[in-house]
Amino acid sequence: MSIKIKDIFSLDISTGEIRVKGNMDFETQNTYEIQVEAIDKGHAPLVGHSKVLVEVLDVNDNVPELAVTSLSLPVPEDAPPGTVVALISVSDRDSGDNGKVTCSIPPDLPFQLVSTFKNYHSLVLAEAVDRERVSEYKILVTARDEGAPSLSASSSILVPIADVNDNAPAFPQPVYTVFVKENNRPGAHLLSVSASDPDVRENAFVSYSVVERSVGEQQPVSSYISVHSESGHIYGLQPFDYEELQVLQFQVSARDAGFPSLCGNVTVQLFVLD
Repeated sequence: MSIKIKDIFSLDISTGEIRVKGNMDFETQNTYEIQVEAIDKGHAPLVGHSKVLVEVLDVNDNVPELAVTSLSLPVPEDAPPGTVVALISVSDRDSGDNGKVTCSIPPDLPFQLVSTFKNYHSLVLAEAVDRERVSEYKILVTARDEGAPSLSASSSILVPIADVNDNAPAFPQPVYTVFVKENNRPGAHLLSVSASDPDVRENAFVSYSVVERSVGEQQPVSSYISVHSESGHIYGLQPFDYEELQVLQFQVSARDAGFPSLCGNVTVQLFVLD
C-alpha cells in the first residue's frame, strides 16, 4: 500500500483483514484503490496480487453555504411587483440528497424567492410596499439541505424602503374659525394653521400660501390677510370694519417640496365682531 493508503487503512498481515484507521472525507476523495499482495512461506516463496476498491459513501456533514451576491437597494416604495431586490447563491459540498438545497424566507412578507437557475435564487418584490407603514424589512433567508438529519444556514438581508412623494400635506381639521374685533391693529396675528406630511426630507417640507379670490367689490383676499409661508401664521393686513365686512372666508394651501409637489387646502372662516 502507498503511504497515503497506509495513513487511512491498516492490513492485518496474518488474517488479511483491512481496517479503517484514518479519516476519510467523501468531498476530498470518494474512492481508494488498495494493492494487496500475499506471499507464502515456501523455500521459494510465491507471491499473489489483488486489488481492493473501496468506495466511500457520503454522509451529511457539510452545512449549506449561502451568499448574497447582488443587492439593489434601497427599494422605492412605488416599485412594481416583480422588482428584483437581491440575488442569492447557495451551495453544499455533499452529494445526492445531502447536497440538495432549498431556500425559504418567512411568510407574511411582501417578498418572495424565485429560483432563477441552479443554485441561484432571486429575492423579488411580491406586492406593493409603503414606507410610511414599514420603512425597512429584515429578511432572514434560510438554506436547508435534504439530508437526514438536514443541516441549514441562514443570512439576514436588510431591505430599506425609499420614500417617494405619495402623500399630500393634510390639515387636522377641515375648517378653522377665528373671531376678530373690528378696528384691529394692522399686522396683528390672527391665527395659525398647520399641516403634516408623513413623507420625509423635501417630500415633507411644507410651505403655506393663501388661495387668491375676490372679496366684496373685487378686492383680493390677499389685501386683507397674509400667510407666513413657513410657519402658517396668518396676519391681518388692514383694520376690519364690521359695517363693511362681517365674514371673510378664504382658503389656505399647504404644498410640499417634492417632485411633483402635492398640496392640500383648508378653509378659514374669519368673523368680524362689532
